[in-house]
Order: sequence, then structure tokens, then C-alpha cells
Amino acid sequence: MNTTVTTLAAAIATATLWLAAPTLAQAGEQQGVQCPAGTEAIVSNGEKRLQCAKTETIEREAVCSPLVFRGNGDINLNTRIEHLVAGRDRCQVVGGNGKTASAAPQFVPLPGDPAAAEFTQIERAGKDVFRATRRVYVFPQGAIFNPLDSAALGVQCPSGYDGDALPNGRGIRCDRQAEERRADCDLPWSLLTDRRGHEDRCVLANQEGETKPVGMTHVQMQVEKALDTISWTVTKRDGGDRWVKKTYAFPTSSR
Repeated sequence: MNTTVTTLAAAIATATLWLAAPTLAQAGEQQGVQCPAGTEAIVSNGEKRLQCAKTETIEREAVCSPLVFRGNGDINLNTRIEHLVAGRDRCQVVGGNGKTASAAPQFVPLPGDPAAAEFTQIERAGKDVFRATRRVYVFPQGAIFNPLDSAALGVQCPSGYDGDALPNGRGIRCDRQAEERRADCDLPWSLLTDRRGHEDRCVLANQEGETKPVGMTHVQMQVEKALDTISWTVTKRDGGDRWVKKTYAFPTSSR
């Protein structure tokens, strides 16, 4: 058996397989990050920064306490306060002199609540509530961010990376051009410039396939293209195509 012919046939079969193979699906860094459903996406700084904001409704239950009757001075006041819930809630108490006093209920604010003046009393069956809204921020989906960082500051592409808004307008992707190489073919394929319009092609006998960047094999290119962090795309040019390599990274958070 002619081992040279057998080896050459195997090489041709392998090269043909890789030239005909479909592009592998990309994920991860190339997909970028985007804001969760129900939030507003704010893209800024040349599409390098993304903030995810939403309006949150806060409700605090109406309460009656001695604080609403500060001037009474009766140490038994707390035991005689009535919380009247018919219609708009009221607080009522009978003072030591037999007179009835009434006042509007209050609420207990929690850390991070808006100012008390921003709350409005809302009538409800049973006890009323005090309601306000506030703008809150969350981290985008698609990557893991440090929970100790500030979501309000958004996430930003790393230094040296460009930003691109995702087609749906709800996220960004960070990339940079790493290098550019001329189109070439694996042996024993031959490069035919502008074979298909402006596109260069690799030809072997009656077979055709795509080119690859010079200085690497077609297999090596496919391995890199399968990574989340790298892409190779061909730019068709008269007189010789060029392959462009891009690298991708997730945006980062800060505090």
C-alpha cells in the first residue's frame, strides 16, 4: 500500500470536514449582558455602560401610637388608643380629663425608605397603608457581579474594550479588535482570490471551502471560534480577503 497516498487522502478528508463544518454556536461573553424583564435599560458612555433601573412601590402599614398624642402626658395612654378603620383611618383616645382626642395615624419607616413627606396615606379595607415609590437598580443578567458593588453605578466595559448595544436595546457587549490577517488555505488546498464575487475560496480538485487566517490551520481557527471570548470574521476585499479577530469580555461592576 502506498502510505504517502493514504496519508494525503486522510489529510484531504480532514481538511474537507473542517471546511464544510458549520460555525459553532457562541455564548457567554459574546452574548453580552442585558437588563432583566421589568426594568429600564440605560445604555451610555458610548455604549460601554449599562444600568438597569425600576420603580419600586413601598407600603408601610398605618399605626397608632402615643407619638401621635405627644402632648397628652398620660402614661396609660398607650392602652387606651383606638385605631379606627372605618373609612380613612384615625387614631382616637379618651384623655384623663374625659375629652376625646383624635389624630392621623403614622407609619414606621425602614432604612432606605424615601423621606416621610413622599408617602401618601391610601385608604384600604381594614388598616390603611402609607405608599411611596423609589427608583432602585439591579445588576444585568448574563454574568456574575460582586453583590457588594453598587448596582446604581451600572456595569462598564473593561479598559481597552469598545461597547456595542445589543439588538434589543436592553444590554451591551464588550469587544476589541485583536488582530487582522490575510486569507490563506491549508495544504494541499489552493487559494483562489475573488473566486466567488469578492470572496476568496480554497479549492482542491472539484471541491471548494472557506479560507482561514494565515499563520494558523483551519482547525485552529475553528477551535478559537468555539470559545466564548474569541471570534474570527472574514472581510471580503478585491484582491485578497482579510480575517479579523475580536476578543470579548464581560463588563465589570464597581462600588
